[in-house]
Amino acid sequence: MVFLCFLSNILCFLDRINISIAAPFMMEAFGWSKAEMGVIFSAFFAGYVLFMIPCGVAVDRLGAYRSMAAGMVWGSLFTCITPFFPRIGSISLCRFLVGMGQGFNFPAINHWIARHVGVSDRAKVQGFTLSGIMLASVIGFPAGSWIIRMWGWPAVFYVSGAAGLVWTLFWLPAVRVFSLSERETSGYARKPIPWKALLAHPSALGLSLSYFCHGYAGYLFMAWLPTYLMQVHGFSLTGMGIGAALPALASSIFMNLSGWLSDSFVKRGRTQEFSRKGILYLGMGGSGVFLLGMIWVENPYAAVCLLTLSSASMALSTPIYWMLCVDIAPRHAVILSSIMNTSGNIAGVVAPLLTGWMVSFLNDWNTAIAVGAAFTFIGVGIAFKMIGSSEIEGLQETQSASNHPADDSAQGVEGNQLE
Repeated sequence: MVFLCFLSNILCFLDRINISIAAPFMMEAFGWSKAEMGVIFSAFFAGYVLFMIPCGVAVDRLGAYRSMAAGMVWGSLFTCITPFFPRIGSISLCRFLVGMGQGFNFPAINHWIARHVGVSDRAKVQGFTLSGIMLASVIGFPAGSWIIRMWGWPAVFYVSGAAGLVWTLFWLPAVRVFSLSERETSGYARKPIPWKALLAHPSALGLSLSYFCHGYAGYLFMAWLPTYLMQVHGFSLTGMGIGAALPALASSIFMNLSGWLSDSFVKRGRTQEFSRKGILYLGMGGSGVFLLGMIWVENPYAAVCLLTLSSASMALSTPIYWMLCVDIAPRHAVILSSIMNTSGNIAGVVAPLLTGWMVSFLNDWNTAIAVGAAFTFIGVGIAFKMIGSSEIEGLQETQSASNHPADDSAQGVEGNQLE
């Protein structure tokens, strides 16, 4: 199951970055400006953001297995048909609907981890599954460049969409095997959701605000990296594929490293404050420093090196955000992670639009990069000031009233009061 969740993250992010790979060729073919392309980039995140919390509630009620299958089929189908409607409005609608379907993915994975993985192993599992996000870029940018060179930009959408449908064939047996037992052991999921605590508690609010800052810097380059490398540093199509893959490869490695480090600290008796948040501070702060360095370099290889270091550093913090959702609200991790991810992906709407505007009208990539770096530092400050490491007060009563007798691992998580 862990490996299938890992593959799901790869496929979901292939469906995200295919538009970035195709963007330079679509703009050339249809005469679209960077600002217009920014609208298309943001359409995915608009659908993703609007449906993230409803999808999280659906996962909480229906379980992870069926929800992930439905979301993957929906998103893959609309990815496949995207090239059939080569207008800004229609492509934006397709991207919106792809984002809507992907709203199930992360809440479902966090739901499964919260219920089936113990506290001392969560970060490793989360780091491994999340590393699929960046591995998608390692695979997607070079492979997408090759596919475009061989068959044209529409083929990128056909291939990534078809891959998601193939994944579903392997996931469906898990639906048949596990969905019944999941329904039988998910009585707690039908308890009222403590929305006030999950939305207004300082730790929950801090998670959402800090993750917005994390998302802004990340999505700035997820959307615009191919265009940046080709137009600013003169990379060829092949060079762009390699240059864009290196930061993603480093991020994939460091996400796994983050999980192993955090869990090893927990097993050695270090506090949750040190084991989780210390890595978050290091990752976000380091990412901002390396981003700022990109402003003063003109050598294309130095720029890729700094971008790789920035991406790797930020990757240290990514699993920690998701683990904090489980740590501070284990019985409602799916809802809290949906709220947090909604905030992070609002940045996915803002960053491409704002970056497209700055590049189009100010003709200045350095300003866009500096804004991204500033958000990483703000995110560190918010995390330090607001995010705690213990369970949110007000959830214990709901959680203790929620009986989950068939899942021993979940009971162990429930009783673990973090310090």
